[in-house]
Amino acid sequence: MKGYLKYIVLAVASLLTFSSCEEKDVEVYGNDAYLVFEMPGLGQSNTLRDSLVFSFPVKGDECVEDTLWFKARIIGKSVPYDRVIELAVNGEKTTAVANENYKLDPIVMPADAYTVDVPLVVYRAGLQGKSVRLELTVEPNEFFGVGFDKTSKAIFWWGDMYIKPDNWETTNYKPCFGEFTETRYAFILKACGIVELPDPQDLVTMGFYNAKVREALYEYNSTHEEPLTDEKGRVEFPKWTGQGGIG
Repeated sequence: MKGYLKYIVLAVASLLTFSSCEEKDVEVYGNDAYLVFEMPGLGQSNTLRDSLVFSFPVKGDECVEDTLWFKARIIGKSVPYDRVIELAVNGEKTTAVANENYKLDPIVMPADAYTVDVPLVVYRAGLQGKSVRLELTVEPNEFFGVGFDKTSKAIFWWGDMYIKPDNWETTNYKPCFGEFTETRYAFILKACGIVELPDPQDLVTMGFYNAKVREALYEYNSTHEEPLTDEKGRVEFPKWTGQGGIG
């Protein structure tokens, strides 16, 4: 009986020791802070993505620079002092030139904060008919490590042209609006009165814009001697209601 009680005591002691170690490990891990990026849509879309495309022509000829906003968010605890955030440019995948195509000021995570809005100023000069790409990554420092792989980089495309959204071929954009061309894209944005397409999974809004675009095209062709054309020929939009869209 005494041997049995001794066994129980040792087992309980071992369990308590193991639990204590686990709590200590969790506490140590929880004290580390990691950074991730969040980039909501330019317009009404709240969908988060790891890339953002901006076409200067949607803002008119007078727009020579604009600001693209994204968030830096910490995974971990806030602290009662400011912390410097360091970003690195992936040179192999970047064509944009600092202070010529864009400006990115030093970033600080404020005391007691979990997120900070980061402004990326982009310039139009020298980009007529072309675009540039910028890929930012988290640079580990004494305050922050790299968070999840998928959200630890931020990709930006911009230029003085209508740039094809990187998910045009793989989402509801293509079945809703057809093949991409700059002429077609410009017509879509103007007809719908928007500067960026909505979330492709928002089937109701996508279906509404499809009807709006087809109506605008009919009106255009009815009031012009020649129908709207682009480099692929006469512009046509498929009838798409949103039912059975891509998930």
